[in-house]
Amino acid sequence: VDRVFRIVKEELGVLVKTSTPTTKLIAGVLACSFVAHLLLGRWTAPVLALVPEKTVPCVWNVVTSGFYEMNAISFAVDVLGVLYLGRLLEPIWGTPEFVRFVVVAQCAVGVSAFLTMYALYVCTRSQYYLFAQFGGFHGVLVALTVALRQQLPEERVPLPPPVGAALRLRNKHLPGAYLVAAGALSVANGAKHHHIGLWLFAAYGALAGWCYLRYFQRVQRRKEGSAGGSEDDCEVAYGDDREEFEFAAQFPETCAPFVRLVTDPIHALVFGGKPRYAALATESAAPTTAPAANAEEA
Repeated sequence: VDRVFRIVKEELGVLVKTSTPTTKLIAGVLACSFVAHLLLGRWTAPVLALVPEKTVPCVWNVVTSGFYEMNAISFAVDVLGVLYLGRLLEPIWGTPEFVRFVVVAQCAVGVSAFLTMYALYVCTRSQYYLFAQFGGFHGVLVALTVALRQQLPEERVPLPPPVGAALRLRNKHLPGAYLVAAGALSVANGAKHHHIGLWLFAAYGALAGWCYLRYFQRVQRRKEGSAGGSEDDCEVAYGDDREEFEFAAQFPETCAPFVRLVTDPIHALVFGGKPRYAALATESAAPTTAPAANAEEA
């Protein structure tokens, strides 16, 4: 036991030392919000957490809710998660793109969760959904796991020895594992509104992260026929068109064909005729890991 605690302490020390200033700042904001909730939650929660009844006119809570921690376990997971994920992703993307991703993901998660809870209220007329209070960094955290799955899918997650040896988790497993854990926690706790909010944040975070990376992130691709790696040999494109990053590929192989039945027609409708990855199958196609914004800054 002492050996395990010593290893965990060492790993946490390395994680904090090697994390980026941006992720340390986010972790600091989460810590301050959790302390504020413990001391002043009666006044801060209605203003900073996502409360559908108060979102209009307090529209800022679709953003602030993602940085407002209300539960000790969720707080610990979110802080450790952002330090680990940010340490790997920010050097690849650069700080501006990392911050942009966090903001876009949280805005999408907050708005989607608000609309879902309000729709549930309209359908059921239950004030349970209208006056729910929930928050936390879960949505952005899951979006970051999707990004890590895109960039470094085969790397092992550095878990403490007994857990790490038993689970052998890789980065590509993180989005699914988080969603399953969030869903199980919600059901086990009677699907109370704050646990429904946890799962909604996680589910919409995964979807928002994938959509941004798939269709909207600016990336640099090598021009067709060019052999060099200079800036002149690259062109700016949007999104990750690789077949292995299609939505169905985010699910187990047995589920993928059924997911494609739904997603392929939508993809074809938006982009015309056939999925973009099929049109680009002849290209040597994976986008470079650094978004175009980094190249412009350099």
